[in-house]
Amino acid sequence: MSPIDDRRWVDLKTDYAFKQLFGQPQTTDILRAFLNGVLHREGADAIAQVRVANSEQSATHYGGKTKRLDIYAQTDRQERINLEIQVGREPATVPRALLYWASMFEAQAVQGMDYRDLAPTLSINVLNFRLFHSTADYHTTYHIYQDPGHLGQLTDMLALHMIELPKFRRLWRQGGIDLFDDRSVPWLLLLDASKNARNRAILEDLAMSDTTLDHALRVWEEISHDPDQYAAFLSRRKALLDEASQLHRAETRGLERGMREGEIKGKLEGQLEVARTMLASGEPLERVVLFTGLDRETLRAIQLGDPHP
Repeated sequence: MSPIDDRRWVDLKTDYAFKQLFGQPQTTDILRAFLNGVLHREGADAIAQVRVANSEQSATHYGGKTKRLDIYAQTDRQERINLEIQVGREPATVPRALLYWASMFEAQAVQGMDYRDLAPTLSINVLNFRLFHSTADYHTTYHIYQDPGHLGQLTDMLALHMIELPKFRRLWRQGGIDLFDDRSVPWLLLLDASKNARNRAILEDLAMSDTTLDHALRVWEEISHDPDQYAAFLSRRKALLDEASQLHRAETRGLERGMREGEIKGKLEGQLEVARTMLASGEPLERVVLFTGLDRETLRAIQLGDPHP
């Protein structure tokens, strides 16, 4: 690899660059290695071949929502895999993952087929934010189990993988991850290497004995060097930043509105409590109207015992 200014390494967590690296017909060896690493597939269990399929899932009913997957792949075992990268915080990450899984699973069904021919469907979500605060594990996997106590797995047809990069970074910095103990580690380092010279140096050393990782680094370099690809990356990054800014503004407005509504509600509750006390002590209705500012209908409702006038 030739040296590149740090600012010219495209961030592979941006969905455009992510798809260029893992989602092209000429990079299926990179996708296969990534999937085998993340899914811990080795030996006879390893994915031998993978094909990138059409990532757009059409709506299955009138008015339905079209789903555009980041990377939709099929393995030599006919497994369906959705690989998603999520940079900005997505409040509905889990429902979204389930919806995308369901669309892939349903898309297999054709008229006259035997349900036994349905293939396992996996969703792998790489998140650049913390999703689960109850565990320090950066890679968690979910299936359908018997209640209570996870006594048995119902089926291998569904698997949801959540990989939280902030947790991975923290454990890596603390020395809590062995580079050679988990084959997904180099690939997660790669996703986080655009502004990390130490990660890049480690990956370059590993690539000397790993042809697939070497291929990945060369593709990454090409994306970073090519003016058109770099411009497309910058455009997509700007769009993501704009989306994040809009979400932040919406959340801020929602918080401010909630505070205002809370203040109004608190003031009203105070007025109602004063009115109840005055009416109970026999104060004239007109005096209570003047003192509290409440209308006569509300005060009469209080007199009739309405708990929510």
